[in-house]
Amino acid sequence: MNDLTSTHAAPTPDDLADLTAAADGLLVMSESDYPLTPFRWPGPGPLTESALLAHLAMPPDTPVETRTLDAFLGPMAAEQDWFDDAQRAAATRFAALRDLLAARLADITVYRLGRIQITAIILGQDTAGDTVGLRTMLIET
Repeated sequence: MNDLTSTHAAPTPDDLADLTAAADGLLVMSESDYPLTPFRWPGPGPLTESALLAHLAMPPDTPVETRTLDAFLGPMAAEQDWFDDAQRAAATRFAALRDLLAARLADITVYRLGRIQITAIILGQDTAGDTVGLRTMLIET
């Protein structure tokens, strides 16, 4: 029997690999510039603020803020009239990354953990149901 539809499932996208490629070389600017590092959450079940703090070995009283994806990446994805070619290219890549995250991940949340030296984490559920995302550092004095 040569019925390919019954024996082969359609390939699923590798969300983490695609996020890794989209974020490669992008730097999040604050008072210092840091890359976006992709990750897959190692724990089962939904990710809570307390589980996130524990996994990152941060004190339980660490300040935690949440943001939307657009509130976090939107300013980085917005082109300005005064941008040079490199800044325009970076804004275009941030817009593409934002769009990829929105298309591939469900229930996206951006966490900002700490003060001054802030760990920023974008995470959501990928097409396989795993929690994946990107991590970076922000310096805000």
